[in-house]
Amino acid sequence: MVRHDQTTGWPQVRRTDGSAATPSEPTAQVDAGLSGSAQPGQGGPEGLVQPDGYIYDAEGYAHPVYGGFVYDAEGNAYPIESLVPQPAAAGDDGAAAPAPTTPPAGVPVPDWGFEDAAGSRSLTRQALKERRRRRSSIALVVSLVLVLVAGWFVYERVLPMFAPDSPTVEVASDDFPGPGSGSVEVVVEPGDTGAAIGRTLADAGVVASVEAFTRAYAANPDAVAIQHGTYTMLLEMNAAEAVERLLDRGNRVELRVTIPEGYTVEQILRVASARTQIPIEEFEAAAEDPRGLGVPKGNKKQLEGWLFPATYTVEPGDTAEDILGAMVAKTIKELTRLDVPDDDWQDVLIKASLVEREVNRDADRGKAARAIENRLDKGMTLGIDATLAYGLGKSGLELTKSDLESDHPYNTRTQVGLPPTPIGSPGLASIEAVLDPPEGAWEYWVTVNLLSGETLFAETYAEHLENVALLDKWIEENGMPDSSRPGDAEE
Repeated sequence: MVRHDQTTGWPQVRRTDGSAATPSEPTAQVDAGLSGSAQPGQGGPEGLVQPDGYIYDAEGYAHPVYGGFVYDAEGNAYPIESLVPQPAAAGDDGAAAPAPTTPPAGVPVPDWGFEDAAGSRSLTRQALKERRRRRSSIALVVSLVLVLVAGWFVYERVLPMFAPDSPTVEVASDDFPGPGSGSVEVVVEPGDTGAAIGRTLADAGVVASVEAFTRAYAANPDAVAIQHGTYTMLLEMNAAEAVERLLDRGNRVELRVTIPEGYTVEQILRVASARTQIPIEEFEAAAEDPRGLGVPKGNKKQLEGWLFPATYTVEPGDTAEDILGAMVAKTIKELTRLDVPDDDWQDVLIKASLVEREVNRDADRGKAARAIENRLDKGMTLGIDATLAYGLGKSGLELTKSDLESDHPYNTRTQVGLPPTPIGSPGLASIEAVLDPPEGAWEYWVTVNLLSGETLFAETYAEHLENVALLDKWIEENGMPDSSRPGDAEE
């Protein structure tokens, strides 16, 4: 039988042989019963009394029950009725049964986690499963956070240790790591090999060595397309990057020289010298040899009119002869393209230079060309003062009365026919106007607005005088510009 010892607070468990256990034995017996192999209700090892059953606390641990008492992990005993709510039982007088017995004072009560005797095990197991589920969820979240933190650490700290070395580390000892800084212009000459280019770049401080550049040049299959010219490069560049920069046309410095329409040889030489920094004396010396510059035989040995007005790209190393020769070649190319017979080249250039000088609006070029042809066909003088001014090296305002009456070969007031040479370089529009002028009986023209270039054409001299009056009125109202009176052909 089991009884409660009020002195120690321990229920006494009697042995099966009828002897009573000492007050210190219950804990040992209970512990032995928990660890023994005997089932509840059977005698265990060493004759210990087996528990009547087990009650599980909120943590899922099993506690043995002996004779209506349940034992916690410290060996404290509690009456089951104090832990499990009991249904109210009415006495004979209808009064409620006494409240369940409470554990001894001062003894802590474990969190048993059950409600009643019948459903305690299922409820505690359900609570245990729910708690384990929550713990699993929390553990999963914590694990994910740890994985993310570990991944970040590996990505930021560990992987860079095994990453391939940067190009800077792999650069050869005779090469710059790049990318370079500053700016310098270098010249690639026509026919330069990779080694020659490398020597130029190394001397300029662009690459570290000729060897580094030639290796990069050989490794790039496009390097053979590098063109001669002036390039803007960086100082202390990586050799491979220097090759790529030379292949980029955007880094090529192209010197351009633009020759306006109507300019004379003297004016063209000054423009070309100023733009290329080649001394004017070198251009003047080159101009003294028209044949050497390409003016074809069968034409007068003079350069005027043969320097085609256009924009030219000057390559490094180009001389004055190269530049002027390119202008002559352009004139020949255009005359050939327009199917102008070789024998007519000189006359076409002279007529076109007169048109270029007399009118500046494309709509008037054809009429001026036709008027010149009409006057030549009738044996009339052209009466263009600009030819005389050119021949005398004067401006139109400097011409005197004696100049206008002179027998100078460029005086088209007194000389019938065309002047000896062109008086400037005609543009393509003027050449085309001479080759295909519109039909018309115009013999006279005069510019009536010296600023806009408006020009009026007349078939009779009387009509022409009326147009001249309009010019005089304009000059009276606006003044004479600083140039000779243009666009005036008269008897």
